[in-house]
Amino acid sequence: MYYGVLLFISIFNVNPQCGVLLGCTLFSLLRANRGNGDLSDLRKKVEELSVELKDVKKITSDLSEKIDKLANSLNDLSREVGKLGEVVGFMIEDVARTMLPLWLGRYMGVKVDSLNRAFFEVDGKTVEVDLYGEGFDEKGLSKVIVIGEVKSRIHGVDVKSFHEKALRLLKEFKNPSTYILVLFGLYTHPTAEAEALRRGVIIVTPYNSIQGAAKTNNTL
Repeated sequence: MYYGVLLFISIFNVNPQCGVLLGCTLFSLLRANRGNGDLSDLRKKVEELSVELKDVKKITSDLSEKIDKLANSLNDLSREVGKLGEVVGFMIEDVARTMLPLWLGRYMGVKVDSLNRAFFEVDGKTVEVDLYGEGFDEKGLSKVIVIGEVKSRIHGVDVKSFHEKALRLLKEFKNPSTYILVLFGLYTHPTAEAEALRRGVIIVTPYNSIQGAAKTNNTL
């Protein structure tokens, strides 16, 4: 019986559930053999149970190792997916840099030579924009600032966040007479369309566009 108790303690430290199972079994066996002076049957049953629980312990240990390996594999997969997402994001930005200057010239009458990633200091913090360029209105020859952001999927909350960031940035510029805010993506959610029209943000995809009006400085 002494060895059974030691086994219970050791197994409980490794696997509490198995330890509890062993404790309950020992208690049941003691009740079944109460009043019986011969404890040989009880000792035999405890020994058999000990062997079985050792097998369970080994299986549990093996399962734990497999779960750890699976978790590591999932972490590796997550990192690879993240890297793939970055690559796709940069590819979409390249498409935007090629397509948007042509689109702005054709549909907005705004000539912009190039759109590039840019960084600005606003209230002591660095603000990054995916697309930034300066051009002019081909009709009035007035200066036009273009600020853009690229997302594979555009939702209403993305439009709101981009618009608020762009307005904070524009307040730091000196007399931005005219500006155009544009989001470029592959998919547009209906909430994004409504938010873009309400805020005057242009959404452009390879398939269609939601066109708002260019804004002037007095709307900031």
